Amino acid sequence: MLPPLAVFEPGSDTPGGAVCALRPTSTSSRRAREFATTTLRSWGLDDLVDDATVIISELVTNAVRHGVPPYAAAAGDSPIKLSLVRQGTFVVLIVSDPSEDDPKQRPADDVCENGRGLHVIEALSRAWGWMPLPGTGKAVWAMLSIR
Repeated sequence: MLPPLAVFEPGSDTPGGAVCALRPTSTSSRRAREFATTTLRSWGLDDLVDDATVIISELVTNAVRHGVPPYAAAAGDSPIKLSLVRQGTFVVLIVSDPSEDDPKQRPADDVCENGRGLHVIEALSRAWGWMPLPGTGKAVWAMLSIR
């Protein structure tokens, strides 16, 4: 069960959670990876950094490509939110964006250069999924086990 996303607002000092607001730019994935690396290391979870940063890269890239309308990108808004939530023996990585479209996992194709992101997330995470955020878009999440 995921915690309510509304609890994790940028700038809040929520125990067990950290949030980074992202603009839909070509540097969003790098900024998200850096934020996750710093946060996970501060929590003493260095062993999760590699898998988490790959998953976050995929989630943020999908949000930038498919989850943000062109007017939001042009306006300079920060409509993408990365939330890291430490809950018991898991860390949940959540990326929310303003699109209400559900993520679609395409059939694996050995010759395509893209379209494998959700397969990568599925392979690296304990579980993943998505949920609608009524009136504000959706959140796609992946769960990692704390070793």
